[in-house]
This record gives sequence, C-alpha cells and structure tokens, in this order.
Amino acid sequence: MDFKLHRIFTGRMGSNAYLVSFGSLAAAIDAGMGSALADYAEKNKLKIEMCLLTHGHFDHIGACAELQRRGTKIGISEKDADKLYTGNNLGGEFGVETEPLHPDFTFRGGEEIDFHGFSFRVLETPGHSAGSVCFLTPLGIFSGDTLFCGGVGRTDFYDGDPDALSASLAALFAAEEDAPVYPGHGFSTTLKREKETNPYL
Repeated sequence: MDFKLHRIFTGRMGSNAYLVSFGSLAAAIDAGMGSALADYAEKNKLKIEMCLLTHGHFDHIGACAELQRRGTKIGISEKDADKLYTGNNLGGEFGVETEPLHPDFTFRGGEEIDFHGFSFRVLETPGHSAGSVCFLTPLGIFSGDTLFCGGVGRTDFYDGDPDALSASLAALFAAEEDAPVYPGHGFSTTLKREKETNPYL
C-alpha cells in the first residue's frame, strides 16, 4: 500500500503535526495549534480519520476540539488524557487557552493501532510528561517531545521527570537499530545520528 507522510508546521510554538495518508484518508500524529492541520487536509482533499497524540501539552492538542467536531477520533495515552480537559496541559503558563475535550479512545504501551493496514506501535516514553509516547511505524518514529534533532524534551514542567526521560531514551534506542525520527518540534533526524551526535545523550 502506498502510504504518504506529510509534515505541517503549526502555531507560534513551532509544533510539528504529521499526516500519514492512504488515498484520501489520513491519520494525524499530533494536532498542533490553530487551523494549519485542518487547512492542509482540506487543501489536499484529505479526511483525517484519527489523531494520535504523543502527549497532552497545549501546543500539540490545541486543534483537537475542532478536529473532533469534524469527525476525527482523538486518541491519547491514558496517563495524559486529563490534559485534554484540565490546566495540566500547560496552556495557562504560556497564556494560551485550549478548548477542552475528552478523547475518543486511550491507549497504553505495547498496543498497536491500525490505520488501514498501517501500524502505529505505542512505546511509552515518560519524562517530558507522564503519558508521553513515541509511535513506531513502517515510515519511522514519531517521537513527540521525547527526542529532537540535537536535543531532548524538557522535564521541568508539571509531571516531568528527568530520570524517567533517561530510561525512556534508553528504551527508544533499544527499540530500533536505526530509523527516521520525526519530532514534535524542529527538523527530522535518525536514531543513528542522535546516538552519535546528540549532546544530551
């Protein structure tokens, strides 16, 4: 099957959202802020069937309520689900209001989420938030704010944990020998490159 990857830059926090599309259907990884993701899908005649969230911070979930109204099913780790409808999403700390919503489904580590034969395997990677996850897929790893090109996620926010992040990074590098990495902010990279050059490791 011909699955295509799309990257959409959203909002003033510089958040990445991604779409994996199959024909006119798409699955989103993070929603970002504002209307950038929905506008991109509409322009490219894509219907977003589901949105999988790497974690529940405001700059990754801001567009979720509008997507949900348009029929997109929103999924998040059960450990971060409360961030969709409480102030724990950090929006207040940055002066951003996020419309509350409840997820359509939750998931946990080890589960595989199917999108028309395309598999998203959930790897729990707490540290940046208690419910942060990475998605391991045939196209690469969607790392959210766990791992960046040349950096790692902050742990000084609500329910961040530097020790948990260290363990999560070890688990992530053990999961794959090498693969493309698509982070929640910044440029894409590879596991091999980050192993060799990331100063935070």
